[in-house]
Amino acid sequence: MIVAELRFPEVRNYINGEFAPFSEEKLDVISPLDGSLLSKVPISGKATLDKAVSAAMLAFPSWSATPIKERVQIFFNYRNLLQKYRAELTELISLENGKIKSEAEAEIDKAIELTEFAVSLPQLIPGEILEVSKGVDCKTERIPLGVMASITPFNFPCMVPNWTIPNVLALGNCMILKPSESVPLTANRIAEILQEAGLPNGVFNIVHGTKEIVESICDHPNIKAISFVGSTKVAKIVYKRATSNLKRCLSLGGAKNHLIVLPDAQLEMTAANITASMSGCAGQRCMAASAMVGVGEIDHIIAKVCVRKPKKLYREKT
Repeated sequence: MIVAELRFPEVRNYINGEFAPFSEEKLDVISPLDGSLLSKVPISGKATLDKAVSAAMLAFPSWSATPIKERVQIFFNYRNLLQKYRAELTELISLENGKIKSEAEAEIDKAIELTEFAVSLPQLIPGEILEVSKGVDCKTERIPLGVMASITPFNFPCMVPNWTIPNVLALGNCMILKPSESVPLTANRIAEILQEAGLPNGVFNIVHGTKEIVESICDHPNIKAISFVGSTKVAKIVYKRATSNLKRCLSLGGAKNHLIVLPDAQLEMTAANITASMSGCAGQRCMAASAMVGVGEIDHIIAKVCVRKPKKLYREKT
């Protein structure tokens, strides 16, 4: 029997600051670029999630009690490390997701921008005291919820997780990340970078898996909030299941984006923009134009789109 060699070690769950050994069933992680076997990822079950949530709950009292000005210093470090490892992360994203390097680099840049926003949170979230009458004040405070979970898709292995990671953690919560089983390598590298930045053990955890682990996240009594990004069909299921368990839930589905082309549109620019819109990130992005509405005589524009080759739709050789 021929056993294919893994390009990366087997992916492990990240719990309480350690990549834990596992005995669960595994899935192959295949590169869309060339079909090569990159790694194997565990299909974790409820017991693994329980361990991750327990670690997060144990870390929560100390982490939430840490002043926010100290918490964001870790994300200042994290921002600089994302810049330091930019080339490595770009290569990893390209390998496991299949997008070209310039698009992968754009993901890292966005993650850096998102982290910079989190570092500014001490100036953005101070509470308020209102004097409503003599001797009567009303005070507003923002208090960490506890443990939250983020379920992220395959199309942006770095950017979408960082929609939540810096803000959730900087605001004093602890977190479980469930990345797409198709792109687990970038998620685990993010965990390593956060640890290098100084994040305490247990504050951030990763549990890999498929449908079962998503359902377990929606049902877990100690997970207080969930964010989800993925298909509209699953987004509706996650939202309904999470909110029925009285969790806060932000559930983002897909979009149907239309371009409207008029006869007087500039030929070269329109053809270039249509092609880039529908084919960028292999067409797997929320803002990809999946339909075009033509008004009047636009056959000359359609013909130009048909013969135009997407710019640099290949992986650069290194």
